[in-house]
Amino acid sequence: MPRAWIVLLFCVSFLCSGVTAFADGGAVVFSGESGPVRATLFVEPVPPRVGQFDLSLLLQDRDSLEPIAAYGAHLTLTSEAFEGDLVEQIETGMDRDSATNALLQSALIETERAGRWQVTLVVDQVNGGFHEYSFSFPLELVPRRARFWDVAIWIALPLIPLLLFLAGRIRRVARELSD
Repeated sequence: MPRAWIVLLFCVSFLCSGVTAFADGGAVVFSGESGPVRATLFVEPVPPRVGQFDLSLLLQDRDSLEPIAAYGAHLTLTSEAFEGDLVEQIETGMDRDSATNALLQSALIETERAGRWQVTLVVDQVNGGFHEYSFSFPLELVPRRARFWDVAIWIALPLIPLLLFLAGRIRRVARELSD
């Protein structure tokens, strides 16, 4: 196999594998300041979908941007009601047990309702203090996608070398026929 084909195959497989890899813990959905703290929330998967999704919190000192390790955090998610719909509310605490990064606190949330949600984050006991800081922001949940799309890349990936092999064979046969 010519070297160019190997390089092309490597580049295509590298680019395709990046579609499902999340090494950074998700995308930033909110960053704001209240009092002496800065809160940044990340969500995974991107975009957040109906079903399970993860919200992770990084709390920092507003001036130095140094991470704050000792704090409590509580989330309330409230769905926006449409005509005749019931409002759904989810309340949960955040902890380090489910976080993928030692600097973050995380909450695994599960819902079956797509649409706009209002998220309220309350942070307290920052470095042992008694102050409470509140943040609020909207979050859009998209409908669940078919499970097939979660694994489609892994189904298609083996087809790439097969198609390259067949293209090379067809090219070789066409060259032999033209000679």
